[in-house]
Amino acid sequence: MREGLAHERSRFLLDMIAEASRTDHPHLVDSPLAELLLDADETLKWTVLTYLAASGYRPAQIELSSRCAAEGYLVASLRDAVRGRTLDVAGRRLLTRALNDAEWMVGYAAGWGAIANGARSRNRREDSSLTDHAKDLGVEVISGLWAAVATDARDDGYREGYATASDGADSSAKVACAALAQAFEVGRGEEAPSRVVISHSTLPPQERRASGVGDIVGKTLPLVTTHLLTQKRRDLRDAHPHAAELIERILGDLREGHAVSFRPTLLVGAPGTGKSRLCRDLLDTFGIPFAPIDAGTTMDHGLTGSARRWSGAYPSVPVRLWVQHKVANPGVLVDELEKAGRSSAGSVHDPLLSLLEPISAERWRDLYLDTEVDASKLNWLFTANSTSSIPGPLLSRLRVCRVPLPSLQHVPALANRIRLDLLRERSLAPAMEPAFDAEELTALSTAFGAQGSLRDLKRYVEGVLDARMHTTLRN
Repeated sequence: MREGLAHERSRFLLDMIAEASRTDHPHLVDSPLAELLLDADETLKWTVLTYLAASGYRPAQIELSSRCAAEGYLVASLRDAVRGRTLDVAGRRLLTRALNDAEWMVGYAAGWGAIANGARSRNRREDSSLTDHAKDLGVEVISGLWAAVATDARDDGYREGYATASDGADSSAKVACAALAQAFEVGRGEEAPSRVVISHSTLPPQERRASGVGDIVGKTLPLVTTHLLTQKRRDLRDAHPHAAELIERILGDLREGHAVSFRPTLLVGAPGTGKSRLCRDLLDTFGIPFAPIDAGTTMDHGLTGSARRWSGAYPSVPVRLWVQHKVANPGVLVDELEKAGRSSAGSVHDPLLSLLEPISAERWRDLYLDTEVDASKLNWLFTANSTSSIPGPLLSRLRVCRVPLPSLQHVPALANRIRLDLLRERSLAPAMEPAFDAEELTALSTAFGAQGSLRDLKRYVEGVLDARMHTTLRN
């Protein structure tokens, strides 16, 4: 970058800043940095500030935080400029991208501000760069804030947009529109994210064809991306109102237009809290194909596959998912993790230690293929009634989330969802059966009590539907 600078003065200032930074004389940075920031182009300003901030120079961290906040406001003002207008598909995508960029900028503003005050991300190693810490701190702050905001207020915010901008908002919005339009034109031609999960294989050609592995060896598989995140968040909360805060926490991992990537998450709760159903709905809602595994009846080989020297050998669960669905980030749902036993074949806990560690998952060895595969993009969800019998090393790799029992206030929404499920099970059209009336909801609420199990509520709903049927037949 230095050699590309046209002005000798800028090169001189850059040299002064670099030398003072290398020799650990931060007090000598202030003057040349202030002069450089006055006249340098935006690319140079951001590059120098990021370099100094990552080097631990606190004034640069504070300056970077304030600039990120300003950029976030600038991009968010685009929403005010288009409020009330009918947008075409390209315009809606541009707006989504703008709001996404604004959220990232606000995240960096919070992250660098926290770094300047001595904070470090809980999710990064201490030897990670400060830039990584700033990014992760920002994600933690933004996710935590969104999870804490009342859901109605958040919905209103998405519907109504940001607060009215200041007098200079129109000109700011024009600048933001121009910059984002250019970014949109560049991004529109980009291919969907993808990944090579099996670079090579030692399987003979005939076995490759028979197992289907030959279709994906050395080829890129697409990553399922996040679309319509706001609507899907709302749908999940409607279906699981008692777990609304938990849903916000989990969906904090996702970003519109990016690959669907959930942190390995363990849902813990009493029987009947809907843990498994919530996991399935999370994966189904975002179009993630998955393999269900019952930990209580699955040993080591059920997950890892078996070596070809054994008769009846088969590939691991990740490889079977890739072959069947042709996507790089499928899901694995492991139910009742605490009930996993141990035998001469091992335990399902053992391979999970390496599969849940990002670095080792990138080079995880499949026994059947006898080669390393990239399993780092798999989406792992687990359920358990308690954590008491789960080994500590495994538990430390999981985000543990408590699932509460439904309360009386959740009965109407949950009863309606169960009603629709039961009608589908009975091959009845939902439109032919009306929603529960006030009398039926009162009866269901009375039977359910202040707090209870979804399994109990399902029995009560079945009773109401059966009573309707008997009444119809009698009449």
